Amino acid sequence: MNRLNSLPAGLHLDEVNEITSALHTSLRFILYGHLIDCYELMYWPFIVDCIHGRLRCSPEAEEYARKGFLLCVQRIEKNESGFYKRHHGTWLMLRSCTRSAFVLVAGARSGVSYLLPNNWKVVVRKVIHLLEYWQEESSDIRDRRDILLNLS
Repeated sequence: MNRLNSLPAGLHLDEVNEITSALHTSLRFILYGHLIDCYELMYWPFIVDCIHGRLRCSPEAEEYARKGFLLCVQRIEKNESGFYKRHHGTWLMLRSCTRSAFVLVAGARSGVSYLLPNNWKVVVRKVIHLLEYWQEESSDIRDRRDILLNLS
């Protein structure tokens, strides 16, 4: 049974209905972010082993690493609607999307680009633009933008 189906109708992640309000939309967005966090925890060991060349060459291990890289892309794409708006999650969004971009770049630079989603370069570019937009807010944002630019 899919545990996501146990959510109240207004919080289903993939549907909009008459119960849905602006509050429900915000809550669904936050809930989806937490879901990505949970999945990321599950696939993180496979990503780390993959990047460090310790991944056993089993099809299952590669598939879990592939899913982990896909989650990095999904995090960036899901947050894109809030990239240029100041909101309660701006600080965390900047850092989590930047982390996802760094993970994708690390995967490419470590020789496992065949496991990365086809659009990984596009979303890394989006994060660079995001960091450029917010770089005057904090020096760490500017630093991460510079590092990401130099690595990608």
